[in-house]
Amino acid sequence: MFLKKYKIVLYTTFISLIFFSGCSSIDNTGANTVNEDNGFVSAEVIDDINTSTMLSVVKASIDPSSTNAFGYKAVKIVYKTQDISGNDINASGLLVIPTASEAYKQYLASLGKAFSISMICDNHGTIFTDAEAPSNVEVTNGLPDYAQAVLMSGYAGFASVLPDYVGYGSSNSSAHPYLIKEISAQNSLDMIKASIKYMEDNGVLLNYQLYVSGYSQGGHVAMSLAEKIEKNGFDMIDLKGVAPMAGPHDVEALANIELNASRTMLYPAFLGYLADSYSYTYDDLNINDMVNFPDANVYHSLFNGSYINVAIHVALGLADGVTDYGFGTHTANELFKDSFINDYQNNLNSAIRQRFIENKSYNNWTPNTKINLVHCLDDEIIPFSQSQNAFSALNATGADVTLSPIPTAILSQQVDASNPFVHANCALEAYGAALLWFDAIRQGQI
Repeated sequence: MFLKKYKIVLYTTFISLIFFSGCSSIDNTGANTVNEDNGFVSAEVIDDINTSTMLSVVKASIDPSSTNAFGYKAVKIVYKTQDISGNDINASGLLVIPTASEAYKQYLASLGKAFSISMICDNHGTIFTDAEAPSNVEVTNGLPDYAQAVLMSGYAGFASVLPDYVGYGSSNSSAHPYLIKEISAQNSLDMIKASIKYMEDNGVLLNYQLYVSGYSQGGHVAMSLAEKIEKNGFDMIDLKGVAPMAGPHDVEALANIELNASRTMLYPAFLGYLADSYSYTYDDLNINDMVNFPDANVYHSLFNGSYINVAIHVALGLADGVTDYGFGTHTANELFKDSFINDYQNNLNSAIRQRFIENKSYNNWTPNTKINLVHCLDDEIIPFSQSQNAFSALNATGADVTLSPIPTAILSQQVDASNPFVHANCALEAYGAALLWFDAIRQGQI
């Protein structure tokens, strides 16, 4: 889920030090450079927003008492990665680079510092339309358009690396690897490498500190990305902290709940997308064996980036789009075949169950990096137990892991007819909590 445009409400109040810690020590700046195998293809500057414009946005949406803000340059990065079949393709994402005012640079110079930049790779939640991809949300209008970038870059001074994901942006003709661990992690890692290449070539002073975040689907990607970086190595960066928020880390555990013939589906499009992605990715899974839908090609086309969630529900026969939008009104066996549900529930060796286990975001891994699992206690789409169980498993390995539960009572947007899910409403506070934690690490407080 995306943050609502410009409306950024924080889990707790930001202190002024967040702005003034927008740079870090440059002791390790320049120690490494990206090698030639960086995957960078091209870059297009979408917007270049000055500090005064950003200050007005920050004052209106984050902190009315702010007297400073960073400007930012928004760049569409096109880079090489791989699709679900292992083919090389061009993918894209949004890179947002904070720019400091001359006054702020002079202030840093008086402290013997330069404006060096840390990075956050933020992985977005589930989207259904290509228009929602970060590089498509940000448009040339002299105003900031992507809410996470306003918070991370315009206010806190991090460079934001925001992958569109394969299946969106420049790769919108490819199938999206929804909750496919290895492919998703590699896509985001390739975006980081290409973004670093662009910043190095354009004189951006990096300190090579990297933080990783993501909400919902992005929480799963964030955890998977951190594991990939640690296991495979990425010597040029210093991974400082990972904040997976409301992530579906254990897909099997979710399916154990959701794949029940009599269970009411709160959000059928999520489950339909999962079936589409897994059947498209794995040769041992066939969509015709999984869903009550007559045409596999038409079914797949519903997830090609052209249809919003309600339109998908209508096409699947799970909504009329007038009085029934498909949220919490139909049971699982209206979407999935009874034979598929029965096999999943009664066969521990079923192909789909094994694939879900394979894509658990924290299998056989002891993180060396600080992990903060942020999750709303009453999340009805991705249960709090997903983060709680991940915390318990990682904590048992001796990892430096924190669990940050967010009570529903503090949410700025409470559940109502127009905002029916805690899962979506909690994103605002979750991002605030994650960024406060990142800043505390950046300042050396934790």
